[in-house]
Amino acid sequence: MTDSQRVRAIALIGAMDGARHLTHTTNFPLDPAKMLPAADVLLLVAGEDAESPGAMLFRYTAHGEIGGDTWHPTAADAREQAGEEYRDALGEWIDVPDDVADAHAFAVQYAAERLDGRDDR
Repeated sequence: MTDSQRVRAIALIGAMDGARHLTHTTNFPLDPAKMLPAADVLLLVAGEDAESPGAMLFRYTAHGEIGGDTWHPTAADAREQAGEEYRDALGEWIDVPDDVADAHAFAVQYAAERLDGRDDR
């Protein structure tokens, strides 16, 4: 699939090594008091579902809290950012099924079902 085509993919975030490699806060300037929660799942959206040209990388907790979002020129760039940000904790990317209307809700539900009861964060 090329970057100009529709891309909707998710990846779970596993246990981190204890250090956040990148932090997300609400608005600028970065304010530690407004740090967003650590993500459990990433959603990559590009193509017809994207809010703008390029690709959006959304971060969510398994409880549906937003952990930040970033814009990238291409889906490949977004995947590269995710790899740099989450390193070995980044799970395998899987495509959101075509029949799923709300990829955001799908990502949160997928994470909640697979991470429920996890106590490693």
